[in-house]
Amino acid sequence: MFRTPHGRPRCRPILVLACLAAAAASPQALADKTDVIQLRNGDRITGEIKNVQRGRMQLSTDSMGTVYIEWKDIVRVTSPELYVIELEDGTRLDGTFAATDQENRLLLAYDGQERYVDMQSVVFVDPLKLDVNRLRRWDGSVSAGFDATKANNDTSLSATFTARRRAEDFLLNINGSVFSRSQDGVEDSLRANFGAVYRGLLEKRWFWAGVGLVERNDELGIDLRSLGGAGYGRYLVQTGRALWSAAGGLAVVNEQRAGDEDAETNVEGFLNTEFEYFTYDSPKTSLTTSLTLFPSVTDSGRIRGNFELALRRELITDLFLEISFYDSYDSRPPAEGEKNDYGIVTSVGYTF
Repeated sequence: MFRTPHGRPRCRPILVLACLAAAAASPQALADKTDVIQLRNGDRITGEIKNVQRGRMQLSTDSMGTVYIEWKDIVRVTSPELYVIELEDGTRLDGTFAATDQENRLLLAYDGQERYVDMQSVVFVDPLKLDVNRLRRWDGSVSAGFDATKANNDTSLSATFTARRRAEDFLLNINGSVFSRSQDGVEDSLRANFGAVYRGLLEKRWFWAGVGLVERNDELGIDLRSLGGAGYGRYLVQTGRALWSAAGGLAVVNEQRAGDEDAETNVEGFLNTEFEYFTYDSPKTSLTTSLTLFPSVTDSGRIRGNFELALRRELITDLFLEISFYDSYDSRPPAEGEKNDYGIVTSVGYTF
């Protein structure tokens, strides 16, 4: 828009109305796509930064829709919006991304002060503005598998889902799985669980955790087990490629054992460690493993354990093949149950 020598806009009334109508019809389109991303190959992309996590930036653009860019391929970021960023050591900082001629460094500006941050040390970026899209920011996956053996008519079905929400000061994980097995001469068995873990993120990679779990395992003789507890932990490693955490706490466990009419309630400790590795070089690959031990407090001498290992490889965009191994252990199972339940599951799934 041209301006007069006095600085006032020179615009006809009909043009003013057209400008106001366009702004009213699409306020986000005019205001949000102002972030400039410069790639290592020299390309520049303008859009709206949604977040940076697990080594990737989610960027909304007008012409290409939503794109994902590996953080290691970005050399400069400029944005007038206010963000919270988290570094590998757990430090959190607020600010806008000011223009700079230095590569691989963010110039963070806030309240009249500026600070350079090494981009390779950044593990999380989130806009501080609250909008509808931010409230819907979830990622996860769904998968299903089927295995059959002709010799003994052994068939198994599996289905899993995961959902994850990372925000400035919390991380919420929700997951569930069902595994059923049928075999000639053997009673059908079912293994199912649904759980949630909420982590309140503190300074220096520390966190407090609230956990909840409902499960059934016919092999171990458990008709229904529900668990609720809380604990404290820390991320031992936190980078753009890997996460490793350890936590411990107490939980109240209610069990309905096969063959028993009355449920039993116990207090158990829990010790957990989880490791995740992810790379986005084609094909995308992730490796996750988790080990949790439950030494009983009220049932002296009893200890339970769960171990999971999963390797996932992308087949085509958002479609993956996964091979996983699980092992559940109970040192003092019900009379009708086994000490161990383990298996290998092959499945195909979709990420969102």
